[in-house]
Amino acid sequence: MDYGPNNPQGGPGGGYNPYNNNNPYNNNNPYNGNQPYNPYGSPMQPVQLRPKGENMATASMILGIITLASLLLLRLSMPFLLGGVGIILAILSRGGAKKMAGKAKAGMICCITGLALDVAFCVFAVWLVFSLPRLSPDLTEEVNKMCEEQYGVSYDEMMEEIYDMWNLDELE
Repeated sequence: MDYGPNNPQGGPGGGYNPYNNNNPYNNNNPYNGNQPYNPYGSPMQPVQLRPKGENMATASMILGIITLASLLLLRLSMPFLLGGVGIILAILSRGGAKKMAGKAKAGMICCITGLALDVAFCVFAVWLVFSLPRLSPDLTEEVNKMCEEQYGVSYDEMMEEIYDMWNLDELE
């Protein structure tokens, strides 16, 4: 019962190689160079590894989109917080590379745009609050009524207190 040529152990398959030294598990297959053996004939392609900063670039892009969406929903504090974190993640995702990934660039653009629009919106809101009586006296009367109903103090009285706080003559 010899299962193969020159079987020294007498058992099935002992010492016999049916692949004729073309072991499919041999990583140094002479027919495919140093590529692992692929029984389908073509050499296997090496697996592409994701760059180290890919996850941070993706997070930056997502935060940039959320920054723009929160700005459209008139949430004033979220764009500052999320935009700042998104910019930091976009910068950190670069690592030691010279160029930034596309996702990181998109995240940085969205975050910077959201921050700039948020700052512009805040400046406009402050300007509108201080110039409202001159722009529309009718609207000022409605705001006075709403402030008295909600806070017990009219808009004009609140503005007088703010102007008094900034008056330098009283501080001396």
